[in-house]
Amino acid sequence: MCPPSCKVLLYDSPHSLHRVPLVSHQCTSTANICRHSRAVGGHCGSSVLGETSAMICFWLFSLVCHLIDVMSQFSSFEVGQVKAHMHHGLGAVKISRILLKPDGKSQWSVTAVQDCMDKLNADSSWRGERAEGSGPPRATTKAQDKQLVKYVLAERGRRKVTIGLLRTQFAWLKGLSDSLVADRLGEADLAWLRRRGKSIATKTYIPERLAYCKLVAAKQQRTLDTWAYTDGTTFYLDRTSDENEHTQRAALGGFVWRRTDGRDAMFAECLGPSSYAKAQGHPVRVWGMLVWGHLYIHVLEAGEVMNEDVYTELIEDKFEGWLDGSSYLVQDFERCLRCPKPLHALEQLNVELVEGYPRCSQDFNAIENMWKILRGRLAATLPLGVEDREAFITRLHSAVRWMNRHERKQLWYLSRNQKERCRDCVLLKGGRTKW
Repeated sequence: MCPPSCKVLLYDSPHSLHRVPLVSHQCTSTANICRHSRAVGGHCGSSVLGETSAMICFWLFSLVCHLIDVMSQFSSFEVGQVKAHMHHGLGAVKISRILLKPDGKSQWSVTAVQDCMDKLNADSSWRGERAEGSGPPRATTKAQDKQLVKYVLAERGRRKVTIGLLRTQFAWLKGLSDSLVADRLGEADLAWLRRRGKSIATKTYIPERLAYCKLVAAKQQRTLDTWAYTDGTTFYLDRTSDENEHTQRAALGGFVWRRTDGRDAMFAECLGPSSYAKAQGHPVRVWGMLVWGHLYIHVLEAGEVMNEDVYTELIEDKFEGWLDGSSYLVQDFERCLRCPKPLHALEQLNVELVEGYPRCSQDFNAIENMWKILRGRLAATLPLGVEDREAFITRLHSAVRWMNRHERKQLWYLSRNQKERCRDCVLLKGGRTKW
Protein backbone atom coordinates (compact mmCIF):
# COMPACT_ATOMS: atom_id res chain seq x y z
CA MET A 1 0.00 0.00 0.00
CA CYS A 2 1.38 3.39 -0.94
CA PRO A 3 1.91 6.04 1.73
CA PRO A 4 -0.69 8.86 1.81
CA SER A 5 1.81 11.29 0.25
CA CYS A 6 1.69 9.46 -3.11
CA LYS A 7 -1.60 8.42 -4.73
CA VAL A 8 -0.72 6.08 -7.66
CA LEU A 9 2.37 4.26 -8.92
CA LEU A 10 2.18 2.83 -12.47
CA TYR A 11 4.67 0.27 -13.77
CA ASP A 12 5.87 0.20 -17.37
CA SER A 13 5.05 -3.51 -17.84
CA PRO A 14 3.45 -6.09 -15.56
CA HIS A 15 5.74 -8.81 -16.91
CA SER A 16 9.02 -6.88 -16.88
CA LEU A 17 11.88 -8.33 -14.90
CA HIS A 18 12.92 -4.80 -14.02
CA ARG A 19 9.45 -3.36 -13.34
CA VAL A 20 10.58 0.26 -13.31
CA PRO A 21 7.98 2.38 -11.43
CA LEU A 22 6.60 5.46 -13.18
CA VAL A 23 4.98 8.41 -11.41
CA SER A 24 1.38 9.17 -12.29
CA HIS A 25 0.25 11.38 -9.42
CA GLN A 26 2.05 12.70 -6.41
CA CYS A 27 2.01 15.71 -4.13
CA THR A 28 4.70 18.32 -4.66
CA SER A 29 6.67 17.42 -1.54
CA THR A 30 7.24 13.84 -2.70
CA ALA A 31 7.77 14.46 -6.40
CA ASN A 32 11.51 14.07 -6.13
CA ILE A 33 11.10 10.86 -4.12
CA CYS A 34 8.88 9.27 -6.76
CA ARG A 35 11.20 10.35 -9.56
CA HIS A 36 14.19 8.91 -7.73
CA SER A 37 12.36 5.59 -7.32
CA ARG A 38 12.23 5.05 -11.09
CA ALA A 39 15.68 3.48 -10.96
CA VAL A 40 14.74 1.07 -8.20
CA GLY A 41 14.36 -2.62 -8.99
CA GLY A 42 17.62 -3.27 -10.81
CA HIS A 43 18.56 -6.76 -11.98
CA CYS A 44 16.95 -8.56 -9.12
CA GLY A 45 15.97 -11.62 -11.15
CA SER A 46 12.44 -11.50 -9.76
CA SER A 47 9.57 -9.15 -10.47
CA VAL A 48 8.30 -9.60 -6.93
CA LEU A 49 11.68 -8.82 -5.42
CA GLY A 50 12.07 -5.80 -7.73
CA GLU A 51 8.66 -4.49 -6.74
CA THR A 52 9.41 -5.09 -3.06
CA SER A 53 12.74 -3.28 -3.34
CA ALA A 54 11.07 -0.37 -5.08
CA MET A 55 8.45 -0.05 -2.39
CA ILE A 56 11.02 -0.27 0.40
CA CYS A 57 13.15 2.42 -1.21
CA PHE A 58 10.10 4.59 -1.77
CA TRP A 59 9.08 4.27 1.86
CA LEU A 60 12.61 5.22 2.93
CA PHE A 61 12.50 8.35 0.81
CA SER A 62 9.04 9.15 2.17
CA LEU A 63 10.39 8.79 5.69
CA VAL A 64 13.28 11.18 4.93
CA CYS A 65 10.84 13.72 3.48
CA HIS A 66 8.62 13.43 6.52
CA LEU A 67 11.60 13.89 8.85
CA ILE A 68 12.59 17.03 6.96
CA ASP A 69 9.09 18.42 7.44
CA VAL A 70 9.13 17.49 11.12
CA MET A 71 12.49 19.20 11.63
CA SER A 72 11.07 22.29 9.91
CA GLN A 73 8.85 23.10 12.86
CA PHE A 74 5.60 24.98 12.27
CA SER A 75 5.76 28.45 13.81
CA SER A 76 2.88 29.81 15.88
CA PHE A 77 1.87 31.95 12.89
CA GLU A 78 1.78 28.94 10.55
CA VAL A 79 -0.21 26.89 13.06
CA GLY A 80 -2.67 29.79 13.16
CA GLN A 81 -2.92 29.70 9.36
CA VAL A 82 -3.66 25.96 9.41
CA LYS A 83 -6.32 26.51 12.06
CA ALA A 84 -7.92 29.27 9.98
CA HIS A 85 -8.02 27.05 6.89
CA MET A 86 -9.52 24.22 8.97
CA HIS A 87 -12.21 26.63 10.14
CA HIS A 88 -13.15 27.19 6.49
CA GLY A 89 -13.41 23.46 5.85
CA LEU A 90 -10.16 22.84 3.94
CA GLY A 91 -8.41 19.49 4.17
CA ALA A 92 -4.72 18.64 4.50
CA VAL A 93 -4.16 18.35 0.73
CA LYS A 94 -5.62 21.78 -0.06
CA ILE A 95 -3.86 23.42 2.88
CA SER A 96 -0.51 21.96 1.78
CA ARG A 97 -0.96 23.60 -1.62
CA ILE A 98 -1.68 27.00 -0.04
CA LEU A 99 0.70 27.12 2.91
CA LEU A 100 4.34 27.95 2.16
CA LYS A 101 7.41 27.40 4.29
CA PRO A 102 9.40 30.41 5.62
CA ASP A 103 11.52 30.48 2.44
CA GLY A 104 8.37 31.58 0.59
CA LYS A 105 8.79 28.94 -2.12
CA SER A 106 8.55 25.35 -0.91
CA GLN A 107 5.35 23.79 0.41
CA TRP A 108 4.65 21.69 3.46
CA SER A 109 3.88 18.02 2.84
CA VAL A 110 0.37 16.68 3.27
CA THR A 111 1.64 14.48 6.12
CA ALA A 112 3.09 17.43 8.03
CA VAL A 113 -0.10 19.45 7.60
CA GLN A 114 -2.21 16.47 8.67
CA ASP A 115 -0.05 16.01 11.80
CA CYS A 116 -0.62 19.68 12.62
CA MET A 117 -4.36 19.31 12.09
CA ASP A 118 -4.45 16.23 14.33
CA LYS A 119 -2.71 18.14 17.12
CA LEU A 120 -5.13 21.05 16.75
CA ASN A 121 -8.09 18.69 16.84
CA ALA A 122 -6.71 17.12 20.01
CA ASP A 123 -5.88 20.46 21.62
CA SER A 124 -7.32 23.66 20.12
CA SER A 125 -4.97 25.80 22.27
CA TRP A 126 -1.81 24.22 20.78
CA ARG A 127 0.35 26.81 19.01
CA GLY A 128 3.22 24.76 17.67
CA GLU A 129 5.11 24.16 20.89
CA ARG A 130 7.43 21.18 20.65
CA ALA A 131 7.40 18.61 23.42
CA GLU A 132 10.42 18.51 25.71
CA GLY A 133 13.22 16.45 24.14
CA SER A 134 11.38 15.83 20.86
CA GLY A 135 13.61 18.02 18.69
CA PRO A 136 17.03 17.23 17.21
CA PRO A 137 20.08 17.47 19.50
CA ARG A 138 21.32 21.03 20.04
CA ALA A 139 24.33 21.75 17.83
CA THR A 140 26.05 23.95 20.43
CA THR A 141 26.40 23.79 24.19
CA LYS A 142 25.30 26.51 26.58
CA ALA A 143 28.95 27.20 27.39
CA GLN A 144 29.72 27.74 23.70
CA ASP A 145 26.72 30.04 23.33
CA LYS A 146 27.93 32.17 26.25
CA GLN A 147 31.45 32.23 24.79
CA LEU A 148 30.08 33.42 21.44
CA VAL A 149 27.99 36.21 22.96
CA LYS A 150 30.80 37.33 25.25
CA TYR A 151 33.19 37.65 22.30
CA VAL A 152 30.70 39.66 20.21
CA LEU A 153 30.00 42.11 23.04
CA ALA A 154 33.70 42.54 23.76
CA GLU A 155 34.81 43.07 20.15
CA ARG A 156 31.94 44.92 18.43
CA GLY A 157 33.40 48.30 19.36
CA ARG A 158 36.91 47.41 18.10
CA ARG A 159 36.31 45.57 14.84
CA LYS A 160 33.63 44.53 12.39
CA VAL A 161 32.35 41.30 13.91
CA THR A 162 30.82 39.18 11.15
CA ILE A 163 29.89 35.51 11.22
CA GLY A 164 32.95 34.89 9.03
CA LEU A 165 35.16 36.43 11.72
CA LEU A 166 33.47 34.31 14.40
CA ARG A 167 34.33 31.19 12.41
CA THR A 168 38.01 32.12 12.49
CA GLN A 169 37.84 32.53 16.27
CA PHE A 170 35.86 29.42 17.20
CA ALA A 171 36.79 26.13 15.53
CA TRP A 172 33.59 24.48 16.80
CA LEU A 173 31.55 26.67 14.42
CA LYS A 174 32.89 24.66 11.50
CA GLY A 175 30.05 22.80 9.84
CA LEU A 176 27.35 24.98 11.37
CA SER A 177 25.26 27.23 9.14
CA ASP A 178 25.34 31.02 9.23
CA SER A 179 21.66 31.07 10.18
CA LEU A 180 22.31 28.85 13.20
CA VAL A 181 25.07 31.19 14.42
CA ALA A 182 22.72 34.15 13.94
CA ASP A 183 20.02 32.26 15.87
CA ARG A 184 22.37 31.69 18.80
CA LEU A 185 23.11 35.41 18.94
CA GLY A 186 19.41 36.12 18.51
CA GLU A 187 18.68 34.07 21.63
CA ALA A 188 20.79 36.65 23.49
CA ASP A 189 18.69 39.46 21.90
CA LEU A 190 21.48 40.35 19.46
CA ALA A 191 20.74 41.14 15.82
CA TRP A 192 22.71 42.58 12.88
CA LEU A 193 21.31 46.14 12.95
CA ARG A 194 22.47 49.53 11.75
CA ARG A 195 24.61 51.49 14.23
CA ARG A 196 22.79 54.43 15.80
CA GLY A 197 23.51 57.78 14.18
CA LYS A 198 25.11 59.23 17.31
CA SER A 199 28.64 60.52 17.71
CA ILE A 200 30.68 58.76 20.39
CA ALA A 201 32.03 60.38 23.53
CA THR A 202 35.79 60.03 23.18
CA LYS A 203 38.09 59.06 26.05
CA THR A 204 39.20 62.67 26.53
CA TYR A 205 35.77 63.76 27.75
CA ILE A 206 34.56 60.70 29.65
CA PRO A 207 36.11 61.75 33.03
CA GLU A 208 34.43 65.16 32.72
CA ARG A 209 31.09 63.55 31.95
CA LEU A 210 31.27 61.18 34.91
CA ALA A 211 32.31 64.01 37.25
CA TYR A 212 29.31 66.04 36.06
CA CYS A 213 27.00 63.08 36.71
CA LYS A 214 28.30 62.86 40.26
CA LEU A 215 27.68 66.58 40.74
CA VAL A 216 24.10 66.34 39.43
CA ALA A 217 23.35 63.32 41.63
CA ALA A 218 24.22 65.39 44.69
CA LYS A 219 21.86 68.26 43.79
CA GLN A 220 18.24 68.53 44.85
CA GLN A 221 15.60 68.31 42.13
CA ARG A 222 14.17 71.73 42.94
CA THR A 223 17.58 73.23 42.13
CA LEU A 224 17.81 71.38 38.83
CA ASP A 225 14.31 72.59 37.92
CA THR A 226 15.61 76.17 37.81
CA TRP A 227 18.24 75.45 35.17
CA ALA A 228 17.89 77.06 31.73
CA TYR A 229 19.31 75.55 28.52
CA THR A 230 20.40 77.58 25.52
CA ASP A 231 21.76 76.74 22.07
CA GLY A 232 21.19 77.44 18.38
CA THR A 233 20.25 75.56 15.24
CA THR A 234 19.93 76.19 11.51
CA PHE A 235 17.08 75.47 9.11
CA TYR A 236 17.55 75.43 5.34
CA LEU A 237 15.01 76.79 2.87
CA ASP A 238 14.68 75.24 -0.57
CA ARG A 239 16.07 77.25 -3.45
CA THR A 240 14.56 75.23 -6.30
CA SER A 241 11.62 72.92 -6.96
CA ASP A 242 14.06 69.97 -7.06
CA GLU A 243 15.26 70.74 -3.53
CA ASN A 244 11.65 71.11 -2.42
CA GLU A 245 10.87 67.66 -3.80
CA HIS A 246 13.54 66.17 -1.50
CA THR A 247 12.18 68.22 1.42
CA GLN A 248 8.67 66.91 0.78
CA ARG A 249 9.98 63.36 0.75
CA ALA A 250 11.95 63.88 3.99
CA ALA A 251 8.75 65.12 5.65
CA LEU A 252 7.19 61.68 5.07
CA GLY A 253 9.61 60.17 7.59
CA GLY A 254 12.21 57.44 7.41
CA PHE A 255 9.83 54.49 7.43
CA VAL A 256 7.30 53.23 4.88
CA TRP A 257 5.21 50.10 4.39
CA ARG A 258 7.18 48.07 1.85
CA ARG A 259 6.95 44.54 0.54
CA THR A 260 8.99 42.22 2.73
CA ASP A 261 10.56 40.49 -0.28
CA GLY A 262 12.03 43.82 -1.45
CA ARG A 263 10.39 43.82 -4.88
CA ASP A 264 9.17 47.41 -4.45
CA ALA A 265 12.27 48.71 -2.61
CA MET A 266 13.31 50.92 -5.53
CA PHE A 267 9.85 52.25 -6.32
CA ALA A 268 9.86 56.06 -6.21
CA GLU A 269 7.27 56.17 -3.41
CA CYS A 270 9.50 53.95 -1.24
CA LEU A 271 12.71 55.95 -1.61
CA GLY A 272 13.95 58.50 0.91
CA PRO A 273 15.35 61.98 0.27
CA SER A 274 18.86 62.60 -0.99
CA SER A 275 21.46 62.44 1.77
CA TYR A 276 23.14 65.48 0.18
CA ALA A 277 20.03 67.62 0.72
CA LYS A 278 20.37 67.77 4.52
CA ALA A 279 22.30 71.06 4.69
CA GLN A 280 21.52 72.69 1.37
CA GLY A 281 19.48 75.83 0.76
CA HIS A 282 19.14 79.32 2.23
CA PRO A 283 20.08 79.16 5.95
CA VAL A 284 17.76 80.48 8.65
CA ARG A 285 19.71 80.62 11.91
CA VAL A 286 17.80 80.43 15.16
CA TRP A 287 18.84 80.81 18.80
CA GLY A 288 16.68 79.52 21.61
CA MET A 289 16.26 78.88 25.30
CA LEU A 290 14.38 76.19 27.24
CA VAL A 291 13.45 77.21 30.78
CA TRP A 292 10.62 76.22 33.12
CA GLY A 293 9.35 73.88 30.40
CA HIS A 294 8.89 76.72 27.89
CA LEU A 295 10.75 77.27 24.61
CA TYR A 296 11.77 80.74 23.41
CA ILE A 297 13.44 81.50 20.06
CA HIS A 298 15.09 84.40 18.26
CA VAL A 299 15.70 84.38 14.49
CA LEU A 300 18.97 85.97 13.41
CA GLU A 301 18.93 88.44 10.54
CA ALA A 302 19.57 87.13 7.03
CA GLY A 303 23.31 86.61 6.59
CA GLU A 304 23.99 87.08 10.31
CA VAL A 305 26.00 84.43 12.17
CA MET A 306 26.47 83.95 15.89
CA ASN A 307 29.57 85.68 17.24
CA GLU A 308 30.68 87.42 20.44
CA ASP A 309 28.89 90.69 19.69
CA VAL A 310 25.65 89.11 18.47
CA TYR A 311 25.49 86.81 21.49
CA THR A 312 26.18 89.67 23.90
CA GLU A 313 23.40 91.72 22.30
CA LEU A 314 21.05 88.73 22.50
CA ILE A 315 21.78 88.32 26.23
CA GLU A 316 21.09 91.98 26.89
CA ASP A 317 17.91 92.13 24.82
CA LYS A 318 16.28 88.73 25.37
CA PHE A 319 17.71 86.70 28.23
CA GLU A 320 16.21 88.63 31.13
CA GLY A 321 12.69 88.07 29.83
CA TRP A 322 13.36 84.48 28.85
CA LEU A 323 15.00 83.42 32.13
CA ASP A 324 12.01 84.47 34.24
CA GLY A 325 13.94 84.26 37.51
CA SER A 326 16.22 81.35 36.62
CA SER A 327 19.82 81.98 37.60
CA TYR A 328 21.67 78.93 36.22
CA LEU A 329 22.44 78.43 32.54
CA VAL A 330 23.63 75.43 30.54
CA GLN A 331 25.43 76.29 27.31
CA ASP A 332 28.00 74.64 25.08
CA PHE A 333 31.64 75.56 24.62
CA GLU A 334 31.73 77.51 21.34
CA ARG A 335 34.35 80.23 21.75
CA CYS A 336 31.94 83.09 21.02
CA LEU A 337 29.70 81.96 23.90
CA ARG A 338 32.42 82.08 26.53
CA CYS A 339 34.27 85.26 25.59
CA PRO A 340 34.59 88.09 28.16
CA LYS A 341 31.73 90.19 26.72
CA PRO A 342 28.92 87.59 26.92
CA LEU A 343 30.18 86.31 30.28
CA HIS A 344 30.08 89.86 31.64
CA ALA A 345 26.56 90.33 30.24
CA LEU A 346 25.43 87.16 32.04
CA GLU A 347 27.04 88.39 35.24
CA GLN A 348 25.06 91.63 34.97
CA LEU A 349 21.88 89.52 34.97
CA ASN A 350 23.10 87.51 38.00
CA VAL A 351 23.21 84.36 35.89
CA GLU A 352 25.83 81.67 36.47
CA LEU A 353 26.98 78.99 34.07
CA VAL A 354 26.36 75.53 35.51
CA GLU A 355 29.51 74.40 37.27
CA GLY A 356 31.28 71.37 35.87
CA TYR A 357 29.23 71.13 32.69
CA PRO A 358 31.32 68.83 30.41
CA ARG A 359 32.55 69.54 26.92
CA CYS A 360 31.12 67.68 23.89
CA SER A 361 28.00 66.72 25.82
CA GLN A 362 25.03 67.77 23.73
CA ASP A 363 23.03 64.94 25.28
CA PHE A 364 22.97 66.88 28.58
CA ASN A 365 21.69 70.09 26.95
CA ALA A 366 17.91 69.63 26.97
CA ILE A 367 17.27 72.20 24.25
CA GLU A 368 18.76 69.77 21.69
CA ASN A 369 15.64 67.64 22.17
CA MET A 370 13.48 70.70 21.51
CA TRP A 371 14.97 71.16 18.06
CA LYS A 372 13.97 67.63 17.14
CA ILE A 373 10.37 68.19 18.25
CA LEU A 374 10.31 71.53 16.43
CA ARG A 375 11.58 69.99 13.19
CA GLY A 376 8.90 67.34 13.45
CA ARG A 377 6.20 69.99 13.77
CA LEU A 378 7.62 71.93 10.82
CA ALA A 379 7.60 68.75 8.73
CA ALA A 380 3.95 68.16 9.67
CA THR A 381 2.97 71.68 8.52
CA LEU A 382 5.19 71.81 5.41
CA PRO A 383 3.42 73.64 2.58
CA LEU A 384 3.52 72.54 -1.03
CA GLY A 385 6.04 74.37 -3.17
CA VAL A 386 9.05 76.54 -2.38
CA GLU A 387 8.65 78.73 0.73
CA ASP A 388 10.22 82.19 1.14
CA ARG A 389 12.02 83.34 4.28
CA GLU A 390 9.22 85.48 5.71
CA ALA A 391 6.61 82.77 5.28
CA PHE A 392 8.92 80.23 6.93
CA ILE A 393 9.63 82.50 9.93
CA THR A 394 5.90 82.99 10.43
CA ARG A 395 5.35 79.24 10.33
CA LEU A 396 8.35 78.72 12.66
CA HIS A 397 6.91 80.98 15.37
CA SER A 398 3.55 79.27 14.95
CA ALA A 399 5.22 75.87 15.45
CA VAL A 400 6.90 77.08 18.67
CA ARG A 401 3.56 78.35 20.01
CA TRP A 402 2.01 74.99 19.15
CA MET A 403 4.81 73.17 21.04
CA ASN A 404 4.44 75.34 24.14
CA ARG A 405 0.69 74.71 24.12
CA HIS A 406 0.38 71.05 23.05
CA GLU A 407 3.75 69.58 24.09
CA ARG A 408 3.94 71.36 27.44
CA LYS A 409 4.16 68.13 29.44
CA GLN A 410 7.00 66.79 27.29
CA LEU A 411 8.91 70.09 27.40
CA TRP A 412 8.65 70.22 31.16
CA TYR A 413 9.80 66.63 31.50
CA LEU A 414 12.84 67.15 29.27
CA SER A 415 13.84 70.36 31.06
CA ARG A 416 14.01 68.64 34.45
CA ASN A 417 15.34 65.12 33.78
CA GLN A 418 19.06 65.77 34.28
CA LYS A 419 19.27 63.04 36.91
CA GLU A 420 17.86 60.49 34.48
CA ARG A 421 20.32 61.55 31.79
CA CYS A 422 23.20 61.22 34.24
CA ARG A 423 22.09 57.78 35.41
CA ASP A 424 22.09 56.63 31.78
CA CYS A 425 25.57 58.10 31.32
CA VAL A 426 26.93 56.30 34.39
CA LEU A 427 25.46 53.00 33.18
CA LEU A 428 27.27 53.55 29.87
CA LYS A 429 30.52 54.35 31.73
CA GLY A 430 30.54 57.92 30.51
CA GLY A 431 29.42 57.11 26.97
CA ARG A 432 26.91 58.97 24.82
CA THR A 433 23.31 58.49 25.94
CA LYS A 434 20.07 58.24 23.95
CA TRP A 435 19.28 61.84 24.84
